Amino acid sequence: MARRTTRTPFTTSSHYVSIADAAERLGVSTDTIRRLISSGELAAYRVRNAIRLKTEDVDATLRRVN
Repeated sequence: MARRTTRTPFTTSSHYVSIADAAERLGVSTDTIRRLISSGELAAYRVRNAIRLKTEDVDATLRRVN
């Protein structure tokens, strides 16, 4: 299954976290984060050859779940 990612320039004004960091922040597994990305509920960005998520997107998901 292809993951939805957006190519975007890496900027210092936004903070990005890895899938593992996002999972820890939300208290879920990395598989859950990958499912949220695949379903389009959580935006992911390709930074070089890594997948990164904006902390504000992760925090918004946390607020939506709680």
